[in-house]
Amino acid sequence: MEKQTGKKERIKSIDKALDLLEFLSVNEQETGITEISKKLHMGLSTVHRIITTLKSRGYVIQNQQTTKYRLGIKLFALGCAVQSTKRLVEITKPYLRQLSQVTNETANLAILEGKEVIYLDTIESPEILRTEIMAGTRTPAHCTALGKVLLAFISDGEFESLYKNDEPLTSLTSNSIASLEELKKHLKKVKEQGYALDREEYKIGINCIGVPIFGRNEAIAAISITGPASRFTLDKMEKVKDELITISKKISNQF
Repeated sequence: MEKQTGKKERIKSIDKALDLLEFLSVNEQETGITEISKKLHMGLSTVHRIITTLKSRGYVIQNQQTTKYRLGIKLFALGCAVQSTKRLVEITKPYLRQLSQVTNETANLAILEGKEVIYLDTIESPEILRTEIMAGTRTPAHCTALGKVLLAFISDGEFESLYKNDEPLTSLTSNSIASLEELKKHLKKVKEQGYALDREEYKIGINCIGVPIFGRNEAIAAISITGPASRFTLDKMEKVKDELITISKKISNQF
């Protein structure tokens, strides 16, 4: 049943574009549209539309003399990004385990993507009452400790580009920051102190403290400790702050 649902949800044009990219990846020679059409059993017009789009985005390069095609540098850049993320997770994991063991709470690693944070890794608390955050989870950046500490270290230009419409921010709880003016003021404080707190801003009953990881003078990721507000109180967050900052520096030194 799941397989049938998956087939229905697949987009044919994307499938064909991926087939084309995969074909070029295993074909060592530059290839023309006619040959691609024959090998993949696609119409010439379909191949032309797909390859023109891929070319415009840098995924495919055309040899102007032969008019044939090969893979572009954009795919190499994506591959490097994947390797970079994998390395980040590998380096960070032992430190997340350490933080979780020391605090008995959940330790997280996340990156900023647009106005959201993506959790790359989590080490769950051994306690029965815990946050149960999963790798791959996306949350609004403005109402999480991880997101706020990452937003605090981007440039003014990047920030304005993300929040250019001056629209009200989504409030997930009564504690969420609801305006850009308030967010800017808050992020200035976060940058000065080097850490961010989430006091039930993302979810009622959950507290969090986050710090940035730096690479080449920019914040490339963030780590945090998260726990139930009844147990992971403001006092406890203050007590683990220095340990969290120390560990973030150790991680940053490896980039």
